[in-house]
Amino acid sequence: MDAVNREPVNREPKGRGATANPAWVLFRDWCEAAGLSALPATADTIAAFVAEVPAAPATRAKRLQIIRRVHRHTGHPLALPDPTPALPWREGEGWLDLTQTLARCPTAGWPAGLAGRRDAYLAVLAGTCRLTRETARQVGVADITQGPDGAWAICGIPVERTPEPAGCPACALTRWLTVLVLWEERGRASVRSLLAGHRTTGTHACREASGHRGLPPGTVLLPGIDKHGWLTDWEPVSARTVSAILAHRQDASRAPLPEFTAGRDPDREVAEDYQRASLDELAGILEALDTQAAQALKASDAAIEETLAMLGRIGDH
Repeated sequence: MDAVNREPVNREPKGRGATANPAWVLFRDWCEAAGLSALPATADTIAAFVAEVPAAPATRAKRLQIIRRVHRHTGHPLALPDPTPALPWREGEGWLDLTQTLARCPTAGWPAGLAGRRDAYLAVLAGTCRLTRETARQVGVADITQGPDGAWAICGIPVERTPEPAGCPACALTRWLTVLVLWEERGRASVRSLLAGHRTTGTHACREASGHRGLPPGTVLLPGIDKHGWLTDWEPVSARTVSAILAHRQDASRAPLPEFTAGRDPDREVAEDYQRASLDELAGILEALDTQAAQALKASDAAIEETLAMLGRIGDH
């Protein structure tokens, strides 16, 4: 049996991390059989390994990840392309655009208005700033700025102001920051009173200063919210929850919530529960994730093919 096809033998001591991974052992054994250096390896060596030891796209991507990790941990970082992180904002048939999504997020009522304002803020992070799930979770108070003319920016990215306040990204940002400031200064009861009695005026909120710079630097801007309207303000929502919220809010097939009437008993309101999505919604979410994974693998394949082609051109010379 030749060295390329034999089962990898783990010759590394236990506890050595990535060097004990079967993917690395396979690569190292292949290099030994071919008379090539596994550590550090050249781009030519890795390209030849990929070509001569075929595997499914997911397996190939995993192998490259392990090879890169071993080199990085041993002080020999490889200049291989990193996969492009998937963005949580959805576009296309069946998904609402940003303006529509914001317009459907409730801004009044308890606790619907509280969750609606937070979710609209998240939609701005994903839809306007095009942030990944992890980056959106980590946005802090210092990352949000408002200029003298009232123009907003997040992480240096301008936040658009649109003609209609209901779908205005800058207004969505302002409305959520206003809630966080009020919560910090006066507590949950004041926020509850504000939202329970809020009436939509049809005017822009984004031209006024929110006072968010007075928030503690470590304030969690994307907290979880329980059914009673309490914030889990010690940590941001999980990346999985980010995806679930956006899938819920962007779902074009979901019926809009009934318009809130000021004066309604807030204790009789029912909070939206993203974990109780229908099986169809769940299937849609999983299908979207599968699509993103397939796109990431396709991009990885394209990068590998481009590398192989480049190496071929170099060899021709």
